Amino acid sequence: MTAIIDIHHLSFEFADHQPVLDQVSVQFQPGQVALLMGPSGCGKSTLLRLIAGLLPKYGGKVASGQVAFPAGAPTIGMLFQDPLTQFALDTPRHELEFVLENEQVAPSQISHRVAAALAFCNIAALADRPLTTLSGGQQQRVALAVVIARHAQVLLLDEPFASIDEGNRNFIIQQLTTLVKTGVTILIADHDCHGYQALTPTVYHFTERQVNQLSPKDSAALLTAADTQAQQALVTPLPTGPTALELNQVAISRGPQQLLTIPQLRLIEGKITLLTGPNGSGKSTFLKALARLLPYQGQITYLGTDIQTIRRRQYRHELGLVFQHANDQFLNVTVGEELTLSQRNGNHPYFKDHLATALKLLGLAGLKSRVVYSLSGGQRKKLQLLVMLMMGQSVLLLDEPFAGLDQQSFAAVCQLIRQAQVARPQTMVVISHQLAAIDQLVDFHLALTNHQLSYQRGGRYESES
Repeated sequence: MTAIIDIHHLSFEFADHQPVLDQVSVQFQPGQVALLMGPSGCGKSTLLRLIAGLLPKYGGKVASGQVAFPAGAPTIGMLFQDPLTQFALDTPRHELEFVLENEQVAPSQISHRVAAALAFCNIAALADRPLTTLSGGQQQRVALAVVIARHAQVLLLDEPFASIDEGNRNFIIQQLTTLVKTGVTILIADHDCHGYQALTPTVYHFTERQVNQLSPKDSAALLTAADTQAQQALVTPLPTGPTALELNQVAISRGPQQLLTIPQLRLIEGKITLLTGPNGSGKSTFLKALARLLPYQGQITYLGTDIQTIRRRQYRHELGLVFQHANDQFLNVTVGEELTLSQRNGNHPYFKDHLATALKLLGLAGLKSRVVYSLSGGQRKKLQLLVMLMMGQSVLLLDEPFAGLDQQSFAAVCQLIRQAQVARPQTMVVISHQLAAIDQLVDFHLALTNHQLSYQRGGRYESES
């Protein structure tokens, strides 16, 4: 069988002349599902972007070798970890119509293909909603619909489930299974491998700038272990301790839709509370309300004072928000500039003496001259978390801080947070769909279901609806 993608002795590097990929040779067959694994910054995303033609067009250079398509250039569709970066228009319908018009699809066919793609991804009800109001899982379904509408022959997915609940994950994998049966070739870069057995993927491991194919036996063992870990129960105690933030008769809405009704809720001072719930249920909106970035009804108090009576500048000094998308957090160009800004304005005592240790632990040492946006997704998440921890606010709200992190990076981030908590305990609320081993970090677990927030003792509490 003729390969659909043939990568031959490919070496690629960015401006610092350090090779990301070094003499990589690998082939992908028509109708194959390939799962690309490896630590953050190992080159998975770089390889996908080279196949898609985004590199070296928009950065770096090919030092040797090539990416070839022996049977002719196929139609390629790529889903990024952050789908908002690939949308050009305001609603799913307009985005789909725009893409098909640029593909020069006959006007008489556009309406039918848009409707079919929306139905395939089960987002017809979202067709005319602003994309910016959709949850991460809903946005990923829209991105998939764009690929479906284009009739792409090769599908590249870069950390497609990093911020997605279990229900959306299962749904998208099911739809990918349908695509494979039609002969679509799918390449997936991911750290979390649970649920992929349904796609019977060939697993490739990235290490030392090389790519190695795992044996069927090793692949099966890896996928089984991932499924087992994903099913482990999350056990936490009910909250006790002094109150940092308290909500009374709070209601939070999105337009005419009421997202949350909170008769009474306490967030415990100096402790880490995990917040879970399905995509679109209002978790990010809840954090933004706590941060006074969105309106709400009722009363929220911080250390007994109504937050609406606290001057905004003082409140920002007390409470920080780690955004879901790392790029939204950065204000400067280079890693070093971001660190310098947090050093100048931050007051966390741990990082006054241990910044070099933290950089080494997170694998960010020696990257101060790198442009922030040239980092891998995992490296950007780690830098984002570091610069916000350095600020040292009493309360830190974290929206998907572990998205796109491999197991080693996740463990390093948890270690850093625990060490920082010893030096200065912060009240933290952490939104995460990645629950494996997270009970080693968090103190309490708050679940959002059916517009209500409630503390839990055990179970995964991730909706699959």
